[in-house]
Formats: sequence, C-alpha cells, structure tokens
Amino acid sequence: MISKEKASCVFYCKAFEEENVKICIQNIEASPEINLCYTNDPNEPSLVCKSRILGSPNSYKLYKFEQVLAEEATENDDKEDIVLESDSQIVDFLNYIYRPTEEYLFDSRYKLVSVSDKDILSTIWKFTYKFDKKTPLGFSHWLSKLNIDLTSVEPERKISKTGKKIRARSRQLNVLDDTHYISVAENILNILPIHHSKINDMKKDGYQIIGYCRKSIAETKNRASCLQRMIDILYKRSLVDKVFVSSRSSTKQPFLKRDFEDEDDILSKLNDVHGNTKDFLEFLENNTRICVIAIDYAGLTTNITDLKKLLR
Repeated sequence: MISKEKASCVFYCKAFEEENVKICIQNIEASPEINLCYTNDPNEPSLVCKSRILGSPNSYKLYKFEQVLAEEATENDDKEDIVLESDSQIVDFLNYIYRPTEEYLFDSRYKLVSVSDKDILSTIWKFTYKFDKKTPLGFSHWLSKLNIDLTSVEPERKISKTGKKIRARSRQLNVLDDTHYISVAENILNILPIHHSKINDMKKDGYQIIGYCRKSIAETKNRASCLQRMIDILYKRSLVDKVFVSSRSSTKQPFLKRDFEDEDDILSKLNDVHGNTKDFLEFLENNTRICVIAIDYAGLTTNITDLKKLLR
C-alpha cells in the first residue's frame, strides 16, 4: 500500500516531494465531493465521487496518510490482515506473484530474481495460516502437488561454502514487486467472487461466456506459453465456456483480416481452444446471447471503428 501523499503526486504526475505533496493534497481537498482512491492497483489512483465510493465499497479503496500507515505498521504483527484460506486462493496468489522465466514479462512491476521455495514460503506465510507448521520441504511438496506455475521452472542446485557445504535450490522467476502483494490478495478475496457471481448470473440468463485472446505479430520464442497462460486465466477467473485465439495480430488490425492466412501451427500446441478469429466471428454470427471477455482492452482491439462494426 502506498500513502495518500504519494498517490496524490502520482495522480497529478508530480515528483514525490514535500512541496508537491502539499499542492496535490490541497487540490484534492478543494473538492469536498470527491476523494482519491483505486480499484485494483494502488499505483493507479483516480478521483471518484464520494457517493460512488460509498455505493461500491468492494470496488473502490481509499488511501491512508503516511502517519496512519506508520502507526498501523507498529501495531500489526507479522501477519497481514488479509488471510487466504483455500488452496485455490493461495494458488491464484502465487501464480500472480511468481511467473516462469520463459514468459519474459515486459511489465515493469516484475523483476527477474533467483528465489528458493523457502523464500516463497516466507512470502505466502504472511497471508495464510495454512503453512504455519509446514517445513520448507513440506511446502515444496505442496507446490508440486498443486502444480503451481512456477514449478515448470526447474530449480538450480548450487553449493555454497560457509564452513560446511550447503546445497541450495533456487529458481529464476519473474517476481512481482512486493508493494503489490496486498492488492493482489484483496482482489482474490473480494473482486474475483463478485466477478464470478456476475458471470454465473449471466449464464443463468442464457448467455454464453466466450473468451478471446491475441498475441502481437512481433517475433517471440514463448508465444505458445503466453497464449496458454491467457487461456487458462480466462477459464479460471472468468469462467468462460469457450476460448478463441488470434496467435499473430496487431491491436488495430480489423477482425476480418486477422488469421486470414491460416498457416500458423500455434493453435495445435494449445489446450482448450475452439478456433481462431475466423471461428470467433462465425460463432458470433450464429449465436445471439453472448458475452465476450478479453484479458484487457488491447487484448481485444484498439480499433474503435472496427469494434462498433462487430457490435452491430
């Protein structure tokens, strides 16, 4: 969690300095009907009407001043207030924080780090009581049993000499910056259940939930693994019934021109896929009550004109 002082500077695109903090906070407090808040990422603040914040407490989260955060830090013990209870919640948490090296994430929030299972245990320990009596070895067995994504990376074995020979096992992983851990846990506990509830309500109303994902035309060695990750997320987090994939297309490319030359064998390497963009368009044409879900805005298209044509 970042402080309200820092968030205000981020919102107004100012350097986090004392004078800028005063000005930014004054600007916010000058409008009594609004407040600074965030939805998923604390590093993406926005100004929202207070009445709207009160009407959707699970969607909008308020920032706290530095002094309040400091006082709470001294009062709290090592455990976070947010507690993950089920295996599925813990799996989602770990899969978000630790990503396999092969994905080559371009997200600046991730850094390539060498981590051991003991390091991972010390992180998840703060968010659950499940492993309080687990040894690092027992936790390693749990990781393998649940088939956590990070286990696809083979651990490296190094021998360090500190008086005695110690065999250390660690993995090179893309690791999320720890300032985001709390927001990730909050999303798993609060946002996902609400999202699942809305999706299930739509299914009861007769809607088919369809996933769509795409990968850019830029050359990459891990195209299949990145697409499979998106496919798995669509099924697990958005409970989709089918997924269609465009393995090579740009965000502005019209749907009718995507996958026009079906020469790509990527789809044959993917699991639980129901076709490419041509199949996607054919499905839309033959069905009416449909909800299409993409990983993010650019995951579908940034061509607004073409999107309007699709919706018609």
